Amino acid sequence: TGKTYLELEDTYGGDEDDDNDTKICPDFEKIVATKVREWTKKDSSLGPALLRLLFHDCASRDATFQLGGPYWPNAYGRRDSTDSYARDVEKVPSGRRDITALLETFQSYGLNVLDLVVLSGAHTIGKAYCGTIQSRLYNFNATYGTDPSIDSKYADFLRRKCRVASETVYLDAATPVKFDNQYYINLQKNMRVLTTDQELVKDPRTAPLVKAFAEQPPHMFRQQFAVSMAKLANVGVITGEDRIGVIRKVCSKSNSRPY
Repeated sequence: TGKTYLELEDTYGGDEDDDNDTKICPDFEKIVATKVREWTKKDSSLGPALLRLLFHDCASRDATFQLGGPYWPNAYGRRDSTDSYARDVEKVPSGRRDITALLETFQSYGLNVLDLVVLSGAHTIGKAYCGTIQSRLYNFNATYGTDPSIDSKYADFLRRKCRVASETVYLDAATPVKFDNQYYINLQKNMRVLTTDQELVKDPRTAPLVKAFAEQPPHMFRQQFAVSMAKLANVGVITGEDRIGVIRKVCSKSNSRPY
């Protein structure tokens, strides 16, 4: 049952020293929340965009909250890395990997199968470029032109929307700008956009969790999403004690030297 699988974790973690942030700008969380609220009211697409940019912790959380998602505590005192390598992009899970590959990546960072399913639920908001899914819509294989696992009416809709690779399509067609558990309900209805969405339903390690989140009240997903996001935010943290990394003077570019 859903109750069996949803043994929700209840720790946020985060031991970083936040004195530096709170002393320099004690109202910074309020300032960030106010600006994010203004931005998302003008353009709801900024919500998923900020969620994707997890390293902007407060903006990410507040954008999620403005769209109906959970609120979670952030640890402060983090610094930006001074390194930037193209090869590091390969460490980010892509939308075409199978569950085994995804789990290997997640587990290497101390995350588990529950975190994988829950964090995939971020697809309840946001869009995907059509170029990432056209292989499922056209010339799927020698037998089928379109991936037969996609609901036929939904596949027709996607083909109409995705004639051009540069176009975008909502990851959740039902409630695209509302942070809820509709993503999991869509998966159960074969309304799956990305390959990884399909894999979550097929793989016996993840399918029961998808089913549970689809059937449970939305707050169950929101509660666990907050926990998993806090865990993700603690991966590879750099603090002042590490004597590496910087506090950027200008967010869009690196400092000339750490300070």
